Amino acid sequence: MHKREIVEALIFSGSGSVSEKDILKALPETSPEELREHVDDLNRHYEETGRSFRIERASAGYLFVTREEYAPYIKALHTPARLSLPSLETLAVIAYKGPCSKQAIDSIRGVDSSSSLKSLLKHQLIDIKNGKPMLYYTTPRFLEVFGLDSLSDLPDLKQFEEVFREEVREDMPDEG
Repeated sequence: MHKREIVEALIFSGSGSVSEKDILKALPETSPEELREHVDDLNRHYEETGRSFRIERASAGYLFVTREEYAPYIKALHTPARLSLPSLETLAVIAYKGPCSKQAIDSIRGVDSSSSLKSLLKHQLIDIKNGKPMLYYTTPRFLEVFGLDSLSDLPDLKQFEEVFREEVREDMPDEG
């Protein structure tokens, strides 16, 4: 057995992102740099052989993802969950300001966020730290869905606002 294939098997075995720490625990003689080299080598192999997937880093680990050009086919088979604009706004508040209380979220948004919070919890994009008050925070699933390694990889707020405005314009029906 080769380390490269063991790395591939470990990542393949996960239902989401497999942490770098866990992979290195399973391969104690492997350094983080060597692990990245194996992942890069696997991705080169996948690219050279025309595979529909690749390995990406997300949530401080690695996971398999489908290459972008296959997205239309996957969307035809699986209806992706779509978040409402209020849910996206709530998620942005939690990602940029979190962990934060419902009161803080409602204060920033200027409206009640109960419905959005329920939706985000259902999609496992946020979770709750119990206490007084309860605090909402983003989950590793959030990082996976948005392809982030950590919250520090979020675009700055100005970039986010520009992208968000463009997304809203694209989703709006043409008038006229």
